[in-house]
Amino acid sequence: MLIAVVVIILVCLSIAGMRTVALKAPAKVSYDPEITPEEVKTAEEKLGAMIRIPTVSKREDEDLSQFYRYQEELERQFPLIHQHLQKTVLNGTLLYLWKGSDPTLLPILFMGHQDVVPATDEGWSVPAYSGAVKDGCLYGRGTLDCKGTMYVQLQAVEELLAEGFVPKGDVYLEYAINEETGGDGAAAAMRYLKEQGIRLALVLDEGGAVIEQAVPGMDRPYAVIGITEKGYMDVKITARGKGGHSSTPARNTPAARLFAFANEIERKRPFKKKLIPEAKKMFRQMAPAMPLGMRFLMGNLWLTKPLVMAVMPLVSPFGEALMATTCCFTQMKGSDAANVIPKEPYLIANLRTSVHQNCEESLKVLKKYGKKYDLEFEVLLQRDASPVSNIRSVAYDYADKTIREHFPDAGTAPYLIMGGTDCRHFHALTENALRFAPVRMTNAQNASCHAVDENVTVAALAEGVRFYKMFLKEYKL
Repeated sequence: MLIAVVVIILVCLSIAGMRTVALKAPAKVSYDPEITPEEVKTAEEKLGAMIRIPTVSKREDEDLSQFYRYQEELERQFPLIHQHLQKTVLNGTLLYLWKGSDPTLLPILFMGHQDVVPATDEGWSVPAYSGAVKDGCLYGRGTLDCKGTMYVQLQAVEELLAEGFVPKGDVYLEYAINEETGGDGAAAAMRYLKEQGIRLALVLDEGGAVIEQAVPGMDRPYAVIGITEKGYMDVKITARGKGGHSSTPARNTPAARLFAFANEIERKRPFKKKLIPEAKKMFRQMAPAMPLGMRFLMGNLWLTKPLVMAVMPLVSPFGEALMATTCCFTQMKGSDAANVIPKEPYLIANLRTSVHQNCEESLKVLKKYGKKYDLEFEVLLQRDASPVSNIRSVAYDYADKTIREHFPDAGTAPYLIMGGTDCRHFHALTENALRFAPVRMTNAQNASCHAVDENVTVAALAEGVRFYKMFLKEYKL
């Protein structure tokens, strides 16, 4: 039996080795999009003007004056859109309709958002809302998230209108004012369309992008297409007990129970780990461009899956987040004085729930561990992970094909979004809710999103405009 086991192991390793050698990516393509000075100038001027208006996220009942300024600027920068498309404003959220030539076709929707997270000039190399250009990159809050996406979509439509182009089916453009705060803008737009009986063939929002070195050691850029996003839950966890003077503390004070609970969750990572089929496909499609060792692991998940699932959470926070619900303790409250034992301290846990373990199931895990510490749990906010878009659909195939044609030097792969986007609302209208911005970026640029020196390469914006023009011109669904 031992000999048989050894033989089986050797055979499996031999097969995996041969598969690894065979898993070679296509030859690298040298690609120069040959961006013109006119395209660069247009991007710098128009997106720069958009960045200089600080549209920080707002509720619909707050002062929206900056958004009104911003929308007036859009009218100046994209006059043909505002002459030829039907515009609906829903409490600040913009919804445009470009009528197509064939009313029997399902419409498509491109989307982004007008709002940005707050920024101060502290730590920035240029003012945060300057729209300054430096070394071929345009800097400012919103250049990546998400005014850059707005720009490439709007500019593509503006140029197609100037060419006299008419899309085959109806095209919607949607931009909310409160995506960053999880507001109702996009949901209101979705309900507006639903009330009119609209179904969508495809939605394309921010999320994935064309990333250099998406995985360390990769030999080419990869365009990652977001197909789902994790759920979100804020939980208040309270320990109750006797207060008193800190000079004579009893054992197991309420705060100590909270800390012990948080430490156990941090150490044990108790949530269910799973590689859903779409995550496996992501690794399979990326494997050919990876270094040899990673190619062996990711290209042979039929053999290496247990090892990958055990090791990835240890070496990468992303690896853990890809496979399981995550829990991060983000806020806490004790007593109001340094020498007083708090009677009711609490922690706030922020959970990003997985597709395979929703909010209710993830909360059960926390309560199971909290029981022995006599803790109370209150859900402050929750939403489950979005449905997984169909990666075998005609619409996904078309998006993937267009990306590969437009970025011939890049690979493509489906991708699971760790954060949240407005795209999740539109799963109610389509099975093809995809998150992909056709903009090249480095890992450093990707990391600048919501951080200091957020910036985008100007030439990458011009490529993004071309992508949307190609997408619409060749669209046949």
